[in-house]
Amino acid sequence: MEIKDDDSGSSNLFDGILPPRLGRLHSSSPSVIVIGGGISGIAAARFLHNASFKVLLLESRDRLGGRIHTDYSFGCPVDMGASWLHGVCDENPLAPLIRRLGLTLYRTSGDNSVLYDHDLER
Repeated sequence: MEIKDDDSGSSNLFDGILPPRLGRLHSSSPSVIVIGGGISGIAAARFLHNASFKVLLLESRDRLGGRIHTDYSFGCPVDMGASWLHGVCDENPLAPLIRRLGLTLYRTSGDNSVLYDHDLER
């Protein structure tokens, strides 16, 4: 996947939560390869692209997102990965996106949650 610049202005979902365009850093655009299309790889590719690098994003799967995806194997959507976000206040870079999308967040603690380990033990 190659990230290409366009002149349409940006309506990118990640605008405002990733670092802004840094301006042209070099007289000729160097090329960078980002390996892995999970959320970190996508963020790195976007950052480098905004810094005027030519970016090639490599992902071994047929989809982007890494562990974050929706599984439809059982005939209904089951969200996998990123089901619990830590620090959804301002220190989490996803917090502005969550607010912009109007998603509901629930605070969790030992008082309002039941947690199980890998052996289904409490």
